[in-house]
Formats: sequence, structure tokens, C-alpha cells
Amino acid sequence: MKTGERRNALSDSYLAIAAIAQDEFMIKRLIACATLEAKSGGTILVLHGPNGTDPEDWVRLNSYVWASSPSWGNKWHQAFVDHPDDDSYEPGKDPEVITDGDILATVQSLTALPE
Repeated sequence: MKTGERRNALSDSYLAIAAIAQDEFMIKRLIACATLEAKSGGTILVLHGPNGTDPEDWVRLNSYVWASSPSWGNKWHQAFVDHPDDDSYEPGKDPEVITDGDILATVQSLTALPE
């Protein structure tokens, strides 16, 4: 891969990660997942407690961290490639792009209590 090609590939990935981090549907999906994880325990996330991190706050403050999860940028980019003529397509609403399983795995890995 030539230097210019590599730079373009990285730029596309960074743009996709930025888009994911700012997508309201992805943010809502992450909040839903983080809230359920907080309810189940075993995480740094705590619902309405003084000794933990509120799930919604965590999602919003760490949006670029979770959005940069492995393969998410590529999946996001590919979703637009797969829908070239659909100007109304929103990959954050499409559970086939970044799946609930992808989201759960990311939230669990990023919010696990230290051992």
C-alpha cells in the first residue's frame, strides 16, 4: 500500500469513527445497553448512585472510545457502500451494521470492574 493510499484508508476510518460517535441512534443504543449492564451489576456503571458512573454520562463522555471499537469503522463505511442510492439510510438505526452483540461486547469490555 502506498503512503497516499494508507493515509486515505486511515482518514476514512477516522471519519467513520467520528460519525459513529456523533450518531444519535448509536448513542441511544449504547445508553440502553449501558443501563441494562448497570442494572445487572459487575460494572463500573451505577444507576443513580454516588459511587459510580451513570450509564448515560459514561456513553456521552466516552463516545470516541466505544466508536473506535475494532471493525466498527469498517462496518459503518461498508453500510454506506451497500446503500449507494439511499440518501435517507442511517446505519445507526440498522441493527445489521453494528449489532447489539457488538455493542454489548464493547460496553462489557470497557466498563468491567477491575479484578
